[in-house]
Amino acid sequence: MAGLAGFDWLLLDHEHGPGSDTTLLHQLQAVAATPAVGIVRIAANDPVRFKRALDAGAHGVMVPYVSSGAEAAAAVAGLRYPPRGVRGVAKLNRAAAFGADFDAYYAHAHEWLVTMPQIESVEALHRLDDIAAVDGADVLFVGPLDLTTNLGISGQYGHPTFIEALR
Repeated sequence: MAGLAGFDWLLLDHEHGPGSDTTLLHQLQAVAATPAVGIVRIAANDPVRFKRALDAGAHGVMVPYVSSGAEAAAAVAGLRYPPRGVRGVAKLNRAAAFGADFDAYYAHAHEWLVTMPQIESVEALHRLDDIAAVDGADVLFVGPLDLTTNLGISGQYGHPTFIEALR
């Protein structure tokens, strides 16, 4: 339903959501039947989690609690194949049409996939320029509840401190 509602992308939450690798596959298959694309929020900035989501056909990954340029660079590397990154290479996966489109996918996935570091900590606010400067950190996405909680104003989205953080 959400994929047919006119959204460009849908976030499949595998950080806080109850999903597993099996349910992720079904979610990505359902999204693929719509004009929207599936972006997966993984549970941690871990290369294995990137590989599982991307091989299943995610069009991008949202990465929680990115607080430095080095962490943003690690996230970008997790989405990219060598020599641009550290993503493990497998030809027979859904993202590469089970091998039929592997050469094109391998050559261009770094251009096609979206990396979305989440800004959720005071440390991240102090290092925004470093995070944003990472080539391939496409979208800096604010995690509002975590950020307000870490600012000591949990859930107060109209609070001047949170408004200033968004600026």
